[in-house]
Amino acid sequence: MKYIKLKYSFLSCRICFLLLIIFLFLAAGEAFAEEKKKKKSKNLNIGFTLATTYDNNILKYSDKYLARFMNGQDEGRFHIDTYDDIILYTSLKMSYTFRIFGKLRSIINGEVSRRTYVVNDIKSWNYMTFGYLQYITKRASFKILYSYIPSFYVRHFRDWQWVEVYGYTPETFKPYVFSKDNFGFYIQNTFFKNTRVKLSLYHARYYHNKYYTEYDSKDWIYGIKLYQPLHKKFRLEASYQFVTSDAKGYNSAIETPETSNGPDATFVEDRFVLGFLWYLPRIAKHSNNLDVDFILLLRYYSSKYPPLVDPLHAGRYDKNYRITASYNFTLSKSFKLSVFYRLYLRDSDTKARINRTYVSNEKDYSQYHLGLSVAYKIKL
Repeated sequence: MKYIKLKYSFLSCRICFLLLIIFLFLAAGEAFAEEKKKKKSKNLNIGFTLATTYDNNILKYSDKYLARFMNGQDEGRFHIDTYDDIILYTSLKMSYTFRIFGKLRSIINGEVSRRTYVVNDIKSWNYMTFGYLQYITKRASFKILYSYIPSFYVRHFRDWQWVEVYGYTPETFKPYVFSKDNFGFYIQNTFFKNTRVKLSLYHARYYHNKYYTEYDSKDWIYGIKLYQPLHKKFRLEASYQFVTSDAKGYNSAIETPETSNGPDATFVEDRFVLGFLWYLPRIAKHSNNLDVDFILLLRYYSSKYPPLVDPLHAGRYDKNYRITASYNFTLSKSFKLSVFYRLYLRDSDTKARINRTYVSNEKDYSQYHLGLSVAYKIKL
């Protein structure tokens, strides 16, 4: 019952947040009506994005499980037809600019999007976000935002509590699915001539389906980001985030904190990002740029259970390496074409030597995305 009440309290937060957005829109309408008498301006932006992506490892499987899938092993584990897929990404974005504090801009934005997997629909998922950006000065601003993922399927895992009842049968594989609330705030300012610094704080809540409520968690993310132009055509970006994730550690349907033997997926994580944005020479009067990020994530689990009780988390640490690159070509004021590549690698290890092979076989993976997107934006 505590889990249900908590979840519904956050539903109330969502509703309150949406009411805030609606209120700001109404206030904006009145401000816009007065401004329209003075001059006509295009304050409403509507954007459509369509992208197609090839994903070579949709469930982030290690080599061990890719081989077992190809060999037809583990009946009940694999609820996919292929381990790779084509993803269709569709997105609708809207933003509205108004002024309620003199000449300082206020911007409300929203987005709804969907990722549809062509072959394996079990992986398809939706996303929505809303935000309010307010300029404090011409060079400083802050933003509050909220995003929500209703349902995200990770993959099927063997539920060991069911194994105790049914043994090693296909029925003991259960879907691991979560929903996510994310509340955020950041403030940024441009110092000197063009050095921009952004400080951010995010709070995320993960709610898992009935088989895995022990993984419900409360996450805090503290971040700082620097944007530094080195040349009028080249900008350097660097950021650091520190993450704390407090997992519940017990299944509330059948356990209490005192009777549980885990798992405990509590962790802290360091995130380092170094990237650049390079404005390339124009092609037939069309602007184009290259946007590249190098990302390192270092995660350290702090399970309170011993290695033989919680082999997947006790003493475990992950190194995640990511490279993202996109080439963006502006066809017109309304159309932008992008080609992108993303590489993801995870190397998992543990201080408990007895579990090293097990952890590596379960959690190591490599994955890449290769895609093309077309974005269309209109101003009203």
